[in-house]
Amino acid sequence: MATRGVMLLAFQVLLLCFLAQAWNTERGSFELESQRESLKNVHLVTDCMHVTSEEGEYSFVKLPPTRTISKQPWLNSLEGSPQQPNGAPDVATESSAAPATVCGIYFVADPDQVIEVTMRQMNVECATGGLMAFVDGWELNGQYFPGEWEHEKRLDLRVQEFCVEPGAEPWPAKSSSNAWVFRSSQNAALIQYRVPVRGSFVLSARFLHNARPCNIMAEGLAPYYMLRNYGQRRNCTLTALFPAVVSVVALETGPIDGMVRYVCSLPTDKLEIGGSAGLDPHNMLKATTLCGHSGGRMDLEQSILCGTTSVRLISSGHYNNQAMVTMRLAEDADLRLTTIMCEM
Repeated sequence: MATRGVMLLAFQVLLLCFLAQAWNTERGSFELESQRESLKNVHLVTDCMHVTSEEGEYSFVKLPPTRTISKQPWLNSLEGSPQQPNGAPDVATESSAAPATVCGIYFVADPDQVIEVTMRQMNVECATGGLMAFVDGWELNGQYFPGEWEHEKRLDLRVQEFCVEPGAEPWPAKSSSNAWVFRSSQNAALIQYRVPVRGSFVLSARFLHNARPCNIMAEGLAPYYMLRNYGQRRNCTLTALFPAVVSVVALETGPIDGMVRYVCSLPTDKLEIGGSAGLDPHNMLKATTLCGHSGGRMDLEQSILCGTTSVRLISSGHYNNQAMVTMRLAEDADLRLTTIMCEM
């Protein structure tokens, strides 16, 4: 009996050891998979214009150019070489730094999402001409999306600049656990940075649900887009940064009269379709203006051959206006549908 008890105890110990080994193997596999998943969401920014539709962590670093002093005697005979006190010319390992360029990380999410950016670390010094900014929307060549007249906030509230002041610690300071958090009003946001000499930053981005989207940056993947004013006095714009074929599937603007008109008597409560060379839809060339109620599917299709294609829903606030629109990249076969063409 005692022998049986010893054997049973030994079996239990062996079983526990096996389970422990199995757990360690499973845990190791799970941790490895978790590390792989986390690495997928870590992005090192190397392009000056970085466009992304992914959540995750983004980091940038720029080191100052290093210089070495050559000790080779034959270099002393080079004419025009700046001489050091020991007679050796100063030979740089890198070419002279180019003038500081403003670069950016351009975020675009799904139409019904907004973008939240959290600055985790930032070491961009004001004294060296460094500067960073969060833009509620996108900026290209001095023009903004949404346009200055299409956004609920003033432009000075949409652009928030920051850098490390002289004498201050790289942000955040060790004594601070806070982080700067910015949130866009639509599915487009931009982090701009200018780093002339040296600097670095780490930020994280996540996409949150937007219950009432108005302005939309089209990423070209959605089967359709909905523009709505939700009964408010506001203009909502759908913009794509490519020549596009626009199809109005359904329309409801202004008083209910059961018909769609191409000549609209009211200055508001209408849908405008057009294009422009720049980003601001306020400056677009209008191809078509629509108003009224379609009462069903209408499928009005046209090609806008411009660098930027926009559809604007203009609302007085007296009606619940809405439009269902599809937008895709224009191809050669779509030339027959052209209603407007811009210089590109």
